[in-house]
Amino acid sequence: MPKKKKKTSKKEVKKTVKKKASRKTSKKEVAKKGSSKEFLASALNELEEQTRNLKNQKRTMERELYLLALDFSDTQKEENKLKEKIAKLVHSEETLNAKKIKTKSDLDALNEKITKVDKINAEMKGVKLNAEMRGMK
Repeated sequence: MPKKKKKTSKKEVKKTVKKKASRKTSKKEVAKKGSSKEFLASALNELEEQTRNLKNQKRTMERELYLLALDFSDTQKEENKLKEKIAKLVHSEETLNAKKIKTKSDLDALNEKITKVDKINAEMKGVKLNAEMRGMK
C-alpha cells in the first residue's frame, strides 16, 4: 500500500513557528547585550549627573540674579535718596546765596552811612576847631 501523507493540523504548524521564533541566544550575544545595557546605564547615569549639575548651576545663577536685583533696587533707592539730599542742599545754597547778597548790600549801605557819619564828624570837628580858634582870638 502506498504511504499516506500525514496531515498536519494548524496547531502543529503554529507550534513549529513559535519554536523557530524563539531561538537560543549564545553566550557572546548575552555578553554583547549585557555590555550594551551597561553602556546605556552608564550613559544614563552620566546624563542624570549632568542634569543635576545643570540644575544646581541654574539654582545658583537664579540666587545670584535675585541678589543682584535686590542690590540694584537698593542702589536705586539710595540714588533717589541722594538726589533728594542734593536737591535740598541746592535749595539751601540758593537761600544762603540770597542771604549773602542781601547781607553784602546791607553791609555796603552801613559802610556808606558810616562814611557819611565820619565826614559829618570830621566837619563837626572842623567847625568846633574853627569856633574855638575864633573864640581864642
